[in-house]
Order: sequence, then C-alpha cells, then structure tokens
Amino acid sequence: MSFAGITVSIVLFLMFLSLIKEWLTPELTVFTAFSLLIVLGVLSIDEAFQGFANPAVHTIALLMVIAFAVQKCGIVPKLLTRILGKNKKFSIVLIKIMFPVSFLSAFMNNTPIVAMLTPIVHKWGIQHKISPSKLLIPLSYAAIIGGTVTLIGTSTNLLIHGLLQQNGHPGFSMFQFSLIGIPLFIVSLFYMIFYGQKKLPNNKDLIEAYQSIRKDYTVEVKVISNSLWIGKAVKDVNLRALHDIFLVQIIRNNSTITPVSNYEMIQENDSLIFSGNVESILKLLNLKGLELPTVKEGTSSMAQHNKSNLVEVVVSHSSPLVSKKIKNSNFRAQYNSAIVAIRRNNQHITSGIGNMTIRPGDTLLLLAGQDFIKTWSNSRDFYLVSGVETDEPISSGKSKIIIPTVIFVIALAAFQIVSILQAALLGMIILTITKSITTSEAKKAIDWGILVLIASAIGIAKAVENAGLPTFLTSLLNFENQINLIILCFILYFSTLVLTEIISNIAAAALIFPIGYSLAIQLGYNPELFSMIIAIAASCSFITPIGYQTNLLVYGPGGYQFTDFFRVGFPLSLLCMITTVLLSVFIWG
Repeated sequence: MSFAGITVSIVLFLMFLSLIKEWLTPELTVFTAFSLLIVLGVLSIDEAFQGFANPAVHTIALLMVIAFAVQKCGIVPKLLTRILGKNKKFSIVLIKIMFPVSFLSAFMNNTPIVAMLTPIVHKWGIQHKISPSKLLIPLSYAAIIGGTVTLIGTSTNLLIHGLLQQNGHPGFSMFQFSLIGIPLFIVSLFYMIFYGQKKLPNNKDLIEAYQSIRKDYTVEVKVISNSLWIGKAVKDVNLRALHDIFLVQIIRNNSTITPVSNYEMIQENDSLIFSGNVESILKLLNLKGLELPTVKEGTSSMAQHNKSNLVEVVVSHSSPLVSKKIKNSNFRAQYNSAIVAIRRNNQHITSGIGNMTIRPGDTLLLLAGQDFIKTWSNSRDFYLVSGVETDEPISSGKSKIIIPTVIFVIALAAFQIVSILQAALLGMIILTITKSITTSEAKKAIDWGILVLIASAIGIAKAVENAGLPTFLTSLLNFENQINLIILCFILYFSTLVLTEIISNIAAAALIFPIGYSLAIQLGYNPELFSMIIAIAASCSFITPIGYQTNLLVYGPGGYQFTDFFRVGFPLSLLCMITTVLLSVFIWG
C-alpha cells in the first residue's frame, strides 16, 4: 500500500472511531477528516472542493427549502389526520400510515416528513388508546422506504447520482429507483402487517409516565404568612443554587408561572413546585414559613395546571444544545421553558438534570411558556413530538401556490425536460417571487450541517480513490478472479448496511461508492448496478436508531430501547437485501 493509502486509512479509522464514540457531531467529524486529508496533501484544493460544487449538494439544499414550504402550509399533517380517521383495526392503521408517508417521502426529504408527522401520529395514538410505540417505528420505516422510490426521495440517492456524474456517468433518471423502491414498499408493508407488528413494543407515553410517577420526584411547597421568602426574588433566596433540585413553576391565584424568572417575586400563598431529588426537596420544609399543602385524595394544585404546559421535544443532530451541560446551556432563558424530565435509552431521568450533557435523540419533557410551540415548532434545535395542535386552518392562499409548484418541479424532473437542479431552482424562484417563503425562512430551512457532511463525504470519496484503496481492496480480496455476481452484490450490500448502522447513511454511501465503482469497471459490470445497491443499502437502515435520522426522531417519543429496532428491523433488512440484490441483478446485471 502506498503512503497516501496508509494516510487515508489512518484518517478513516479515526473518523470511524469518532463517529462511533460520538466525540463530535457527524458533520464536524467528517469535515475534520476531510480537512486533514487536504492538509496532509492527499487531496488537492481543486479536488477537495468538487464536493461543494457538486450539483447534488445544491439540489438537496433547494429541495430542503421546497420541503419547508410544504411543511409551512400545514396541509400534510391535516391530511394524515383525516386519513387516519377513527379506525382502530391495527392492520388498517398501518396501511393508512405507511402508504401516504411512503408516497410523500418519494418526493420530499423524509426527515422533515417524520418531524411533521410524529406529533400527529403520537397524539392520534394516545387519543385512540394505541401506544405511540406501536406506530412510530412503522412511520419511520415507511419514510425510509419511500425515500428509495425516486431519485429525490433521499439525499443518499442524490449523493450517489452526483458521484456517478462526477465519474463521467449520466447518473440515474427520476424513476429508475422506482424499479427497486416500489417492490421494497410492498414487501415492507406486508412484513409489518403480518409479522413486524407482533414485535413492536407497547410503551407508555412519556407525558403519561410523567403524570403517573411525578409524585416520586415532584413536590409542592406552600409559602405561608411568616415565610422569610415573601417579597424576595427567586435568585435572592438562592433557589437557583439548590443541589439536585430546581424550581419548576409557581402557582399563584389559580394561574401558573412557568418557567420561573430569576427576578420573580415570591408572594404569600404561592405554591412552589420543585422537581428533582425528593429528599433534597423535603429539606426545604425545615425553613420557617414553608409547608406541604393539605390535599385530598392525592390531588394538588399542581395537578390541575401541569398537563396543559407539558411539551415533548427531541434534540436534533444540528441543535446548538448538543454536547452542552443543561446548566450551562441557558435553556430556561433561551427557550422560555424548563426541563422537568429527560428520556434517554428508555430511561426516565428526573434528578441531577442540570449536570447532564445533552445528546442527539434525547427526549426532553418541558414545562413551556404559552408561546413556545408557535416560536419553536419549525426550529432545527429540536423536533416537537407532543403539544402540537392540528386544528389550525390550512393557509389556503399559500397552499394554492406551494402544492402546484411542487408538482410542477417533480413533473419537469420526471419527464427530463430540465435537470433536477434546474427544476428545483425554478421552483425556488416561484416560491420566492410569490412570497410563499421568505429569505429568513429559506435560510432556516437549509440544514447546513447535512450539506457540509455530504460535500465533505464526496471529497473523502475522492481521496479514497486517489489513494488507490479500491484497487488495493479488490486485489486483496481476490475479486479479479471470477466470482458469482449475486454473491458479490450481497457482499457489497451487506458492507454498506453495516457501515450505515455504525456511522451514517451518507458517510457509508460515500465511502463504499469508490469501491463499488472500481469493482464495476474492473470486472466489466454496469456501474449503475453497484451504485443502485449501495444507495438502497445506505438508505434501508432499520436495525439501529442511530443509522438514520428518522429512526432517531422516533426513538425517544416511542420510548424505544435499542433492541426494539433490532427485533423489528433485522428481518426487514434481510428481506430488503434479498429483494434489492435479486431485482438489481435482473435489471442491470
């Protein structure tokens, strides 16, 4: 192996290690590896930034804006609510979730679709006495499968398309993926109806769990007439410096104050609600002028006010909160809400919250101010999964522009009248001129971290190619000798799938593509065959919650354990692998 090959191998090993250990966010990890390859001279400046100039990256950015416009008009959640109706037969419910979600995901990025629909499905399940854990994995899987149906269904497809074009190949047409994606949807739907649903867990909703066990870690303290705290601000009586507990809210004259400002003045007869270590809270009663209120049948004034203020959110990969301790994040002031519980790995954490470091996928239970949902519903800091109302009227004026524009963009790309990038640009122009989306909204819609990740991954793929690693691996594995094409395709699919589950779909696709492309050229096969297999394998991530963003989105709200995804997803992964390989070899072999 050459010096360049050794250098790239070491950098890739360190990148894998960082991704697995979550030392940095995925985009920062991949970008750091990409930058290191430039500094070490493996990549020239011109080669390195081909990824940032790749049409696929710009197409993905434009499609993010268009998807945001659809999300903004509010028609998708409303339609799904109507489609779900009141039917309680579970197999019918699965069809009503999976079919429309897969259809939408074929033409829109599946991550915002799942972000939009998780609160709808979550709420519908609770209202109809079906655990959200029975519904959210099928929601995620349907979005993943739907993304395999068209070229624009997922960023992974567009990435492989861009890498093919970068190597002088025309790439894929809009509906070439449908030859594999539609059969995969049929297989996955039948699998979930007849087998997968039996493996879905039946977990309690986080809000219900909080309501049922809050007495174990939430205490209400009454401020009586002789209290030394009366007339003093919260910060002046050191309520922000208590160990293992914090002040969640104040109930005063049948109204609730939450979150509680440092400058809120304590008044006589206030009910102070503390959350955390109960023993620490009860020590407060040693102070003169504080007492537990007299209650009947286990009720309290808190119980009458708490539920309406509860909001459940999932921390996103791109959130500025990631890797910060809660006490250092200025969360209360920034978001006008207080964290009362955290769900991580299906464990409820209710004490010592301030010292916890936030991770992507953490589910936070918040006591939020009145404007929280309106202010943060479209934020990329986290995804709302409860507390979202669906009875707001749809913006009909915007819908009359946005929906036809989306259909127009898809039609232009599908009939190859213009390139996908040109169609997306035209759609963006229409939305901008008609003021269907503002400049600030467009900036907000683009997930810059994903774009950096994709562009950096393309650069790393070029470095892998320059270092001769694909040729080295194929010679090492003796692929120059005759090998059964189907067996080779299974090996390629399985390798991509394993990488996807360990790191991320985009990084896996970018790293395996040079090997697959080199194999195709060396052995005389159609590059589209191996490219299709890599794209599908990178997308079909069902086995772990970390392999694909939609799985991470439903991980906390569904109260899932890591093993839940394996039990439901492993058989489906095998079915998808067999279906993809056999069909791909038949069509492109």
